[in-house]
Amino acid sequence: MLPIDIVLLAVILSFVFGWNNGSFLIGNLRSSGTVTVGAAVLVSGAGLVVGALIEGPKMTGSLVGSLAPSSSYTVILASLGASLLLLLILSVAGRPMSLSMTLVGAFLGATFGAGIAISAPRTTLVVGFWFLAPIATAILTFLIYRFVRPLTFGQPLARVDLLNRIAIIASAFFVSYTLGANNLGLLQSSVIAGDSTASSDLLSLSAVAVAIALIAFLGAASFGRGSVAGTIGDRMLALPPQGVMTLFVSSSIIVWVGTQFALPISIAQCVLGGMFGASLAKRLAVMNTKLVFETVLSWFTIPLLAFILGLVATLL
Repeated sequence: MLPIDIVLLAVILSFVFGWNNGSFLIGNLRSSGTVTVGAAVLVSGAGLVVGALIEGPKMTGSLVGSLAPSSSYTVILASLGASLLLLLILSVAGRPMSLSMTLVGAFLGATFGAGIAISAPRTTLVVGFWFLAPIATAILTFLIYRFVRPLTFGQPLARVDLLNRIAIIASAFFVSYTLGANNLGLLQSSVIAGDSTASSDLLSLSAVAVAIALIAFLGAASFGRGSVAGTIGDRMLALPPQGVMTLFVSSSIIVWVGTQFALPISIAQCVLGGMFGASLAKRLAVMNTKLVFETVLSWFTIPLLAFILGLVATLL
């Protein structure tokens, strides 16, 4: 039977995740000017739910059996608790943050505190992919944007507007789909790892997956339109509809690839990398460099802080 406290922590964490990370999509959809905030929330929420249910199970071995050969109820409880505390603080402060980086950092800290061996090769692979992902997304976005932009030249304005709306909504759905599969799948993986008896049946696991996905959608719908949502779409870099569409497609491809190998990926890194790629393709100079610097700096500081919190939570 799944531990109630671990399930509860995972569900609450999924709500904060929907508030924080789902807002990347809402912010960019809103800034594109093609859809309303309500429509952006629905598109993002639907993608999260479908992705978590269909491909979320692929992340089952992303923590235990990957970063560490084994785990314990205490380690998982400490990992989820530390991640929830850190992510909640960042969300209240209006700072976007990656659930994958936070949970992986906390899990490694808790595992180390419990005296369980950590797989150095797999950890190196995960961390290395975190820094490779934004670069790959930037290159892919640049190439796609350079291909897409000329297609609208000479087309009637009404047709261009319709195509932009369809493309942005479709791409936003798919990037939220991959985000649900990867990050919410990571949460599902932590719940499974917390069941030390491994006795949970498929029905129970499916019910938890549905609960996590729906609560994440509720978090995005309730708070995703606030200050965190505006960080990328409004305050960091303004992009035209085609730029938004291309970075969504590129980000979804990179996150989807990571999911196939059970690699937890930061959507924040992919989206930021995609924005750089789109800006280079359009030679766009309007960028909030201070916010960009703060976001990149968080890629180093947040996993380290999560590691420390996970370690302390295990030793207490």
